[in-house]
Amino acid sequence: MRTFSRALVATLLGTGLAVGVATPALAKEKPAAAQDTTKLDAKNISKPVRTALIAIETTQKAGDNAGVLTQVRAAEAAGNLNPTDSFYLANSKLAAAQTLKDNAALEEALKTMVDSPFLPAAEKPKFLRNLAALAQQRRDYVAATKYTEQLVALAPEDPDNVLNLAILYSDQNQTAQAIQTFDKAIAAKVATGQPAPESWYRKRLALAFDKKMAAETGTGAAALIAAYPTPENWNLALNITRDGAGTDDQFSLDAFRLMRAAKAIGPEREYQEYANIAIEKGLPGEAKAVLDEGTAAKKLAGKPFEKELYAAANKSIPADKAGLAGLERDAPKSPNGKAALGTGDAFYSYGNYAKAADMYRLALTKAGGVDANTANLRLGASLAMAGDKAGATTAFQAVTSGPRAQLAKYWMAYLAKAA
Repeated sequence: MRTFSRALVATLLGTGLAVGVATPALAKEKPAAAQDTTKLDAKNISKPVRTALIAIETTQKAGDNAGVLTQVRAAEAAGNLNPTDSFYLANSKLAAAQTLKDNAALEEALKTMVDSPFLPAAEKPKFLRNLAALAQQRRDYVAATKYTEQLVALAPEDPDNVLNLAILYSDQNQTAQAIQTFDKAIAAKVATGQPAPESWYRKRLALAFDKKMAAETGTGAAALIAAYPTPENWNLALNITRDGAGTDDQFSLDAFRLMRAAKAIGPEREYQEYANIAIEKGLPGEAKAVLDEGTAAKKLAGKPFEKELYAAANKSIPADKAGLAGLERDAPKSPNGKAALGTGDAFYSYGNYAKAADMYRLALTKAGGVDANTANLRLGASLAMAGDKAGATTAFQAVTSGPRAQLAKYWMAYLAKAA
């Protein structure tokens, strides 16, 4: 069986996601009026700073912003500043730094003001967003994360803030936190009444898959196909699950059956592999049907291997069909469920889903011989294909462990979207 790991992760990670925290316009003059209980009162400015601010204002009016920064730093270096002094000086520094595009000075001013009791609560998210952006520009991702965490704590309903935090965690290999935060970003976006972008789901899935986090990979794949049930995403989710299941051809058969139902079989090699597995498992009718569909979809072009598969299927179909009645008759007499399971597979391969379901039910009544998860999954698949959603759901819910439990979840997602 193929291994998808490296190529698949590269595809998933190529979503163009990056942290991009825009820098909104910041205050250039007086700070906004303080709120409620915290009063910013110019009367509390100390005498030395009041003198400094008068000089700074004159320098500002002259358009000498570099001079303003020099004067502000001199006043700060003098020490003995009270909170009001610090806030007024930082506000003067902020305006000058913006004009000069001096990011170091801008960050100094923002830090002072965001920690001040005088900064209005409504302004704090804007200041934190800018601090995070400035920290990223100088590649201080720890500081950027700290500021973004504070921002999210203030505004957890803003999906863009949460997304930025998720990507910061991801960039620092904090995968578990990144995945949880992507989930929060997706939920926050959906809560706004808008769908979360597909790239968010794919990035979240890629993180889990790359770190071999099986449960989180399954959760992420299921979320992706639930939100964006495209053939490409179905193919991706099922191939990821196949990759995690190892080299079990019987499992691949189950995965391919759902892939076929979702019209999500991908390139030529998948049609070939599916048909080959069906031939090897004694299901020539299914092999021929898959090859026919691949040809009709212009995915197969009659290569020698495909011709061999066609020939093998066509040669076996007459006898296989002729033996179905005998298999159906003899299955109840078998001491275990193997014959019934195999007969169910044969009926399924020819699209006789009602009889396939009967055989899978029979297999489940026999003592031993079959894996209950396999039989229930195939029972659910046959009922789904027959249009019995309720019966199929009951069968899928009985698949409780192993990789087929993930396939059962996918089948239920398929049923939820089916007309």
